[in-house]
Amino acid sequence: MITRKEKEMGCEKSLLSVDEFCQYVGIGKTKAREMLANPCCKYVVRIGRRVFVHKELLGEELKKSAKYQLTL
Repeated sequence: MITRKEKEMGCEKSLLSVDEFCQYVGIGKTKAREMLANPCCKYVVRIGRRVFVHKELLGEELKKSAKYQLTL
């Protein structure tokens, strides 16, 4: 998911588009938009009419909602 340009610059995107979010989580666009439309969703960033997902906040939310809290 990291582009060649990001590798060269040594940085990684912190905001994901809806399409990238779908790929990252493995769900369809309809379900993704349904999740992101929820006002209680803490990892959504809206800039104008555009919707993005904050990758770090999403990761924290996924860890909290995991059925089994595994430590590696």
